[in-house]
Amino acid sequence: MGMGSKTAAALVTAVLGAASVALPQAQAQTPAPRIVNKSAPRDISGVWFITQEIRMNADLAIRTPANSKNPSIGQVMWPQKPHQEPPFTAWGRERWDLHYKGMINNAPVADPSTSCVPHGVPRIMIAPYPVQIVLGPKVITMLFEVNHNIRLVHMNQPLPKHPKITMMGYSVGHWDGDTLVVETNGLDDSAILDEAGTPHSTQLKVTERLRKIDEGSLLEDTLTFDDPIAYTKPWSSREVMAWRPDITLTEYSCEENNRNPVTADGRTAGH
Repeated sequence: MGMGSKTAAALVTAVLGAASVALPQAQAQTPAPRIVNKSAPRDISGVWFITQEIRMNADLAIRTPANSKNPSIGQVMWPQKPHQEPPFTAWGRERWDLHYKGMINNAPVADPSTSCVPHGVPRIMIAPYPVQIVLGPKVITMLFEVNHNIRLVHMNQPLPKHPKITMMGYSVGHWDGDTLVVETNGLDDSAILDEAGTPHSTQLKVTERLRKIDEGSLLEDTLTFDDPIAYTKPWSSREVMAWRPDITLTEYSCEENNRNPVTADGRTAGH
């Protein structure tokens, strides 16, 4: 499917929707070196960096390689099978279409992150910035370079039935063998799953299964989304991060020189 200059500009604008002068570290632009983590299987501490970008072309269905010459939307959290979109309900479809029409008309709906609010879950897990995981007996802490977001995983306790609604939600975890199972709910529905604008409601429950693979050089995160308002059935996606003890988290200033302020009509300025 061919793209005119207007569509291409819209898609490029969508990819550049992060609200900060801070850019992804250079390591995100080149293949991460394979560094083997020989510690215990449950020791997922340290710095990790996403290894791939799942992309779609202009029809938002066919994934293109991250190094494709064609403009495309990056950092998409969609089902892994090609030509397959999330099983939207009518509510979910309406919200998705709003974002899609905004992109192709070069008037993208404002991404909450352009206002320097937390990215939310699971979007924070696919941001092209490093994350440092700190293990504790009662809480596992995830420190994200992007916007200095913090995610707490409360270990060995039940998921609250009526959590306070926040951008990052409430996460609980437990070990299933050498796999860390994390459940999250209480997520604000102004957040989106990815840069493309995939929606969710406040009833979303995210279940993640994180485990070290490839001799510990990679951390696999398999995610399942259960949201009866936005989707007709649960669906899953997957991301992989590389172990990066060679890098450290750096300063990130979102509010300073914000390049994508939100306009009064809820669109993203600067496009």
